[in-house]
Amino acid sequence: MKSKLVSIEGKLIGIIGMDEVFTELFEAGKKADKDLGRYLLDRLREHNYIPSAKEQSYAQAFLLEYEKFCNSKTSSGQKSAKKLKNWQGIPREEIPWFPTIMEELCDGCKACIIFCSFGVYEYVEETNKVKVANPFNCEVGCSTCALKCKPKAIVFPSLEILESFRKR
Repeated sequence: MKSKLVSIEGKLIGIIGMDEVFTELFEAGKKADKDLGRYLLDRLREHNYIPSAKEQSYAQAFLLEYEKFCNSKTSSGQKSAKKLKNWQGIPREEIPWFPTIMEELCDGCKACIIFCSFGVYEYVEETNKVKVANPFNCEVGCSTCALKCKPKAIVFPSLEILESFRKR
């Protein structure tokens, strides 16, 4: 079973078996709703310690993570449709706006994965590092994930590059 870092009350907590439970639910067609939070809590408690005083916070965090999981599965299944999107009339794949990870600085904390809702990043267990898996999923002009990266391993092109596309 894999473990995943989840932000709960502002702290990153390692949760075992989350991807496996999420995959099972996603394949069964379960949608993220309020009732699912309790179910996720019960299922993930099988392999994790969840303090009873924090159950509501954990359930909310699990539900949020499941929503992100579903969104990433849905968007990765629609990659070709996503490539057809334009930014100010220009095909997205022609705009070189996406992050680069300086591998020597990446500590594998996964803060970027947790923050980014566009499915840009992926964790590589063999290296304990994050990689840019879907660069063109990145929202043009957004670089907020770089601010979340404490070791400053994420870099973006200069915003000036976007000005050259706006002048086209």
